[in-house]
Amino acid sequence: EVITDSGETVNPTLHVTLHGVVANQLLADNPPETWQTVQRLAGLGYDWHNVMHMIMGPVTESVYQAMAKKRPFDREEFVQQLDELPGDWPPPE
Repeated sequence: EVITDSGETVNPTLHVTLHGVVANQLLADNPPETWQTVQRLAGLGYDWHNVMHMIMGPVTESVYQAMAKKRPFDREEFVQQLDELPGDWPPPE
């Protein structure tokens, strides 16, 4: 595990895996709202890495719901979480 600047503990393998999940969504254009969200956030001035991390939030929530609560992927909920980005992220520099 790695401790980030904000004091969070992150499993590096999980972190890289989540980057891969987002990348696969973008490559497959499935769901298309992921790419639309990337474009919207980039248009607000966020850089690629921060955009990836923002999208990893809803992805992590979806994976958690599937693994821990045995719930199927809820596309509507996922898209709603994408729409709420950037949420409380600091504005781009």
